[in-house]
Amino acid sequence: MQPEGHEVSHLEIYRLLIEVKTTLDLTLKRNEEERAQDEKDKTDIFGRLGKLENRMAQVMIIAITLSVIIPVSVELFGTALITSGERIERAR
Repeated sequence: MQPEGHEVSHLEIYRLLIEVKTTLDLTLKRNEEERAQDEKDKTDIFGRLGKLENRMAQVMIIAITLSVIIPVSVELFGTALITSGERIERAR
């Protein structure tokens, strides 16, 4: 049984196979490069996120410390100023 009107030589089959293999190889290489770039980006992102978390923790510690120190210092210095209050007179 012969195919009707379509005779394909072995050379054409090999050419098409090489074309498919080349396309597949290029696609696989591009996918591998993209995967490597994604890993690099992911490492960079998580590193920056870790720094941000550390800085946010520092800010929270400073804020909590200041929220305790400021009222106590205002209370201490306020009473010290009130008890040692002298009248201030203007020079004429």
